[in-house]
Amino acid sequence: MRILTSLVVALFLATSMSPVLATSVPKRQQKQERRIERGIKNGKITPKEAQHLRDQQATISVERELAKREGKITPRERAQEQHDLNALNKDIYRKKHNKRRVYQ
Repeated sequence: MRILTSLVVALFLATSMSPVLATSVPKRQQKQERRIERGIKNGKITPKEAQHLRDQQATISVERELAKREGKITPRERAQEQHDLNALNKDIYRKKHNKRRVYQ
C-alpha cells in the first residue's frame, strides 16, 4: 500500500512540473497556425477570419515576449497565456465550422 501511495505522489509531482508548459507554448502556436493555414486552403476560413485569428495569435506572442523581458513568466501570466491560447483554439474551431466558406 505504501508503494502505491508513493507512486501516486511521484506521478502527481512529475505531471505538475511547469517546464513542460513553457516549452509547449511555441509548439502549440505552430499547430494553431497550421490549422489556420489548412482552413484557408480548404476554403473553410475566409481571409477576414484568418486575419482576425492571426491578430489574436500575434497578441499572445507579444504578451509572452513582454513577460519574458520582465524576467520570469509568473504563474498568473502563464495561466492567462493558457487561457488566451484556449480561446484562440475555440475561435479557430468555430471559424472552421461556421457557414462562411470561400468557394474556389
